[in-house]
Amino acid sequence: MKIENNLSFSSDVAETLGLECAVILSQYNSGKLDDISSLHGLLESIKKNLSFLNKETIENSVNTLINFGLIKFEKNIKKEIYELRKPSVSQESSKLINEWSPSSEAIEILEMTNINQEFLKLKLKEFKIYWIERGQKRNNWNSTFIEFIRREWAKESNSKKVMPHIIDENWYPDEDVFDILNLSEINKDSALKYLKEFILYWKDKGSAFTTWNSKFIDHVKRRHIVIGEKGDNEEIKKYSEPGKYSQDFKTRKNDTTWAKEINLD
Repeated sequence: MKIENNLSFSSDVAETLGLECAVILSQYNSGKLDDISSLHGLLESIKKNLSFLNKETIENSVNTLINFGLIKFEKNIKKEIYELRKPSVSQESSKLINEWSPSSEAIEILEMTNINQEFLKLKLKEFKIYWIERGQKRNNWNSTFIEFIRREWAKESNSKKVMPHIIDENWYPDEDVFDILNLSEINKDSALKYLKEFILYWKDKGSAFTTWNSKFIDHVKRRHIVIGEKGDNEEIKKYSEPGKYSQDFKTRKNDTTWAKEINLD
């Protein structure tokens, strides 16, 4: 599927992993990213080419693509080439010991989501105390640690978010909103046609949210689809509705001109 600004993406990937992942993967596969030799270079190249995506979205999308094996890149460290991948799983189950520490691969994956080292160290102690006391054997401690840290980081991040608020009558969507809508072939002027009704609806409803931009995107897409379907129905209606007869019923009943067009010989 092609979109504005010469961007293209796979609709299958978009449906499975999301629109952002699909666009980033297309850039990667088509060789449009300047530097894919390192994680840092990859992220910077994506930011440069897809400036309408924010840093967190890019990092989360890249992480998803790496985890699914759709993006691979090489690093040259001590003349050894390796691929960034999910932490390897040991075939032998064992209990967690106090000397255990997450692998460098696990740390690198977590750092992609901007989780700071201080938070990792603090939670590592908590992680080890919990699992050492349980005495459970596992063969995937790295993956277990990653899942634990992601959950804890999500809790930490959510606690620092802006409090939900009622929409203001002067509210206006961020410019990123229009970039995202452009991916669905909805331009800025078309989107702004729905702004007043959107504000009026939610102002009357009195609900408080922190995600007004996302809600506006959903609203515009739904309204755009509804109006599009209505337009299609009106077009069909023009051809399906019967017209008015120019003659009365008796005249039409006795009309035999149609028979002249039929050759019975």
